[in-house]
Order: sequence, then structure tokens, then C-alpha cells
Amino acid sequence: MGIIEAIKKGFSETSRLMNVVAVFFVFNVVVGLISLPLANPARVGDPGILTISFIVSIVFFLAFVFLQGGAMGLVKEQIKTGITSIANIFEYGKKFWTRILWLLIFYIIITTVVVALLIMASTGIMLIGDNIITRALVAFVIAVVGLTIITFLIYPVYTIVIEDEVVQAGVFSGCASAFNALKRGISVALANFWITMALFLLMLIISLVISLIVGLIVGVITIPLPLALSQIVITIFNSAVQSYIPIVMMVAFMSFYMALTSGLASSAPAAPEEETPQGGEGM
Repeated sequence: MGIIEAIKKGFSETSRLMNVVAVFFVFNVVVGLISLPLANPARVGDPGILTISFIVSIVFFLAFVFLQGGAMGLVKEQIKTGITSIANIFEYGKKFWTRILWLLIFYIIITTVVVALLIMASTGIMLIGDNIITRALVAFVIAVVGLTIITFLIYPVYTIVIEDEVVQAGVFSGCASAFNALKRGISVALANFWITMALFLLMLIISLVISLIVGLIVGVITIPLPLALSQIVITIFNSAVQSYIPIVMMVAFMSFYMALTSGLASSAPAAPEEETPQGGEGM
């Protein structure tokens, strides 16, 4: 499968997954509308608002991880069988959410280490001299390292859903599986680095173009509207874009990953595979 084919598949299959897009749209609208009063600049320093914002952020983050697992399970169904049932989103979410959560924790650790190293490297470069050349060099290093890390970390979440290791319930449920997926996903990205980066950059450009077009349309629509109403309209349009594009990217990358690993899978001993979720993972 080529990258253009993967992108086409992303859009074509997403047209059959609009019920999943609708779930994320409702979720994003709710998050956006609740966040509007909490983001009021006049109340930013209010300790009560800060506490509520923190609690709401944690709740929404965990809900997003749960829905992400559900959506990825449905995307896998759609790609492999062409048939999905939105009723399975909660079962898939329950099945995958702890593994995805552990993977995100690993991502945070990796990102923290990389950022710390970049700060030290940037400081060293700037000590040579604070001028346009050193600033350009720092920006170049940050861009290259950032793009490289993103490319390496694209596939592990798809590994979790596609390879679907059996995990035991418990406090650390899914930790080992997430770590195995991290290693497996990075190895696949390393073996297919440039084509994976190309797919990411193309999808990024497409998403930016779509966002720009929608942004211009929303800007024209909200010119005559009062501030409060314009914020609601912007939230709704942004939610639509933020619900559709990620599913397109999810389908494109999952299809591409499955194509990249199909040869490896066919050479390995066959294992029984279940297409329907079998319960969840304990905490």
C-alpha cells in the first residue's frame, strides 16, 4: 500500500464511520462548551475555578482515552470486515483504555527526556553566540528531533489494537502490553521511517488545509454575531473538524500499519483472532 492509497482509504472508510465521528463530535462540543466559562480571563486566578478546571481536565482526558480505544476497535473492524456496530465502542473502550493510558504515560516520559535534552543542547548552542545563525540552528535541531520522535511514536497505539495481546486484570493491567507495543511500533517505524514520515507530513498538510478553510468560513459567519454566540459557533465548527480529521488519520495510519506488517504476520505462526471485544481490563 502506498501513502496516497492510505490517505484515500482514510477518507473513504471514514465516510462509513460517521457514527464514530458523531460520538467524538458530541464529546468535543460538550468539552468545548464546558471549557468556555472556565477559560474566562477575568476568573483565571480564582482558586475554585483552577480546581474545577483541573478536575474537569482529568475527567475529560480519561473519557477521551476510553473513547479512543473504542474508536480504534471499530476502525479495525471496519478495515478488516467492512462491518461495524457503534454499540461495540464501549466494549472496545473498556478493553483497550488501560493499555492506551499506559502508552501515553510512556509517551510523556519519553517527551520529558527529549525536551530536557533539547533544552541542554539549545543552551549549549546559544552559548556559542546569540545570533540569527545559532537561533536558526536551534530551530532546525528542534524541528528535526520533534519530527523524528513523532514518526517513531505513531504506530505503538495501533500495535495495541491490531495485535491485541492478552493481558491480566490488576493495578498494572496493560503496562507490559503497552511497553511491548511501544517497542514493536518503534521497530516498524524505524524499518519504514521515511515513508511513515511522508504519510504523516501529507496528512498534516491536508488537515491544516481543511482547518484553514473551515476557519475562514467560520470567521465570515461570526463577524456579525455577539461574542458569546460567536464562541459557541466556533466551538461547534472546531468540534466537527477535530472529530472528523482524527478518524481519517486513524484509518489511514492503521491501514498503512497493517499493510507494512502483513508480511511479517504471514511468516509468523497463526494465532486465533477475535473480532468482537471480550470484556475489559481491570485497573
